[in-house]
Amino acid sequence: MEFIINDQIINSADYPLGMPALDFIREVIKLTGTKEGCKEGECGACTVLLGELHNNDMKYKAVASCLLPIGALAGKHLVTVEGVNLEKLNTVQKVLFDNNGSQCGFCTPGIVLSLTGFLLTSEDFSYNDAIDALDGNICRYRLLSD
Repeated sequence: MEFIINDQIINSADYPLGMPALDFIREVIKLTGTKEGCKEGECGACTVLLGELHNNDMKYKAVASCLLPIGALAGKHLVTVEGVNLEKLNTVQKVLFDNNGSQCGFCTPGIVLSLTGFLLTSEDFSYNDAIDALDGNICRYRLLSD
């Protein structure tokens, strides 16, 4: 079974198909930008983009990698935070950087990927849809400071 993580072709024949993509990303591929938070798909720290071909067009959506088994990745493109800016910051990263938009940074990768997924899929870029795209991204700093 093959799939792509960022720009790397992966053959996962040596790994259990039920292994969470989060564990594969962090422990096997050694990309640590994707964070482990709740391991229940609720906090957004492990958000990645999952790309799939539809009518010869690649469509991406933000997903919780802690709930995604690698067996579901066959023929797909998984993008981690390390893969969204291969040459320079993407639009979301630049806006966050320019506006001091992160605290400790733990939640930032998930927020970046959720908003990037929104930009890749939105038809009208409405404010409410952008807010909805962030649903499920919990900032640990905010939780600790409340």
